[in-house]
Amino acid sequence: MDKEFPLEALPADAPESACGLLGFWSDHARADALPTRDDFNAQHLAPWIEDLSIYDYHPDIDDYQLMLEGENLVALTGEVWRGAFARELDSHFSTNLHAAMSVARTTEHPKLDMLRILDADWHRWVRLVLPVLRKNKGEKDVFQVFLAVFQMP
Repeated sequence: MDKEFPLEALPADAPESACGLLGFWSDHARADALPTRDDFNAQHLAPWIEDLSIYDYHPDIDDYQLMLEGENLVALTGEVWRGAFARELDSHFSTNLHAAMSVARTTEHPKLDMLRILDADWHRWVRLVLPVLRKNKGEKDVFQVFLAVFQMP
């Protein structure tokens, strides 16, 4: 049974918080550049902070490491995965997280998916994978992916 379905846009009944976060990303995207961590800071992201996880891309191993994990995502999995890599999470949860993040990285556009997640019953969730650039003065910039998952009504 498929658990992940790609979306071209958020569904009409998507939670307001998902729409707001995607709108925030779009408002800060520029024609020639991704939103930056200056845009995506804790103050600006306060409405979604518990729903967000941040991954750093490591080009040497072509994988994404979980650096910060939102409380709602910890509650969803029941485990703390900070420090884990996307491929490790894919293996554990039978997901396509690495592939979704790679699409966001290579296209420099959000990747949207509908997820079916089983807890006591199957529920629908929408996943936003948002590419962001962390600029480091005097060092190489770091590509980051912000991941958020919101339960559908």
